[in-house]
Amino acid sequence: MDLGTVLTVVELVQKAITIYERIENLPQQMAQLGRRMENLNLFLVRLQNFLTENNKNDKNNKNPKTQLLSGQLNDLRKLLAGIKANAEKVYDLFDRYKSGILSRSKDLKFRASWMTQVWFSIVDSSADKVQVIMEDIDQQRSLLRDYLVLMAVEKAYEPPATTTTTTTTRPGRDPAQKPPNGTLAATSPIRRPPPSPSPTPPRRDYKILFVDPYNEARSVVAEALVKLLAQLTLRARNGGGDWRIGEVSSAGFFTKRKNEAAGAIDALDYSERSFQLPWRPGGAPPDATALSAVFDNRWADYPFKKDVRKEILARTSRGVPKDVFARFDFVFVFTVREHDNMVKLKEALLRREGPGAAPRCKGRVLQLGAYLAHKRGQVREILNPVEAGVKSGDLKKKREAWNQQVSEIRTALKAFLKQEMRWTPPDDQDIGSPSLKGLEAGKK
Repeated sequence: MDLGTVLTVVELVQKAITIYERIENLPQQMAQLGRRMENLNLFLVRLQNFLTENNKNDKNNKNPKTQLLSGQLNDLRKLLAGIKANAEKVYDLFDRYKSGILSRSKDLKFRASWMTQVWFSIVDSSADKVQVIMEDIDQQRSLLRDYLVLMAVEKAYEPPATTTTTTTTRPGRDPAQKPPNGTLAATSPIRRPPPSPSPTPPRRDYKILFVDPYNEARSVVAEALVKLLAQLTLRARNGGGDWRIGEVSSAGFFTKRKNEAAGAIDALDYSERSFQLPWRPGGAPPDATALSAVFDNRWADYPFKKDVRKEILARTSRGVPKDVFARFDFVFVFTVREHDNMVKLKEALLRREGPGAAPRCKGRVLQLGAYLAHKRGQVREILNPVEAGVKSGDLKKKREAWNQQVSEIRTALKAFLKQEMRWTPPDDQDIGSPSLKGLEAGKK
């Protein structure tokens, strides 16, 4: 990835933000446009910083890696070109608006309101066209975030609303918030809302989907583990109820049954020929060895474990739902191939169906291995043991391999829950409370 290309895009975006910060009393839609540019710049600066450090490592022969294949790099370049084009449009909008209200007087409120109406009715950028630009920026930010995860720049979570990219002092702001170097920074804390006397309670309706090619092993294992962790948490005496996931499911990317995105998947321009796998019909039961590694052990060995096992065994493999990025908050995959395929599917659905296919803060594509220890620029892949070279007929080695994979998946899931869901693991004594013992006795 060429650092110069990223620097050019960052410069244009920050140029638009700078002029936005100098305009007072913007109409609501224009202010929203400016804030979107600030949020977009957060991710661009992170990409810039990553590539800058990567170039230093290259010069020092430290073997830098961006973990992007040639096809992925081409897609990222196209995305940056689109961001550059939008930044030029946004700068032009703010520049013309600023020029139109440069002269002020005591009747500022009346004159600004009058000129706003004229500006929207006369210039070639109507309110509808501004809305289209905002939606396009939202899509670009979402896709850029997905690429940052793929490059292992960071885990993909929405930046807090109390951070922004701006440094210039907008009228009414505290000048002390301006960084000393005068450059736009991605961590300048501004626009902090006053403390609310009645804080909004945390969400407990997050929806999570695990996706692998055929929905027969890793994705089902991850679904089962989350459901076990949910029961461990909800039934704990001291941590009961502090569970923020309302739905967890799994799907197969190349599974035909109930695959409502099959047409889009067939039409994808895959980064590598090997990324397009053959279809399977679906309706297959979960891999028996994989599930044994989940359930046939002493971990979470409580009565509800049988219920979760029964539920998982009753399901059969199915494909990706059409509303995958609109319905689910987090879409987890296990390898670079799977991550790239999901990002391309997201792009395709956005082009075909518009911003409703992936609303803001929904459909975040995450590689589960990002929550395992890894070197900067490299995300650990979680492979199916058969793909990793274990012979399917060697049951002993296959079980040993699945024991290891289940352990890694469980570790990554716990890290995700702690970091993104503010989850507190219940201890064994808490789970072994009298209420659970009574439940166990009632089932004998």
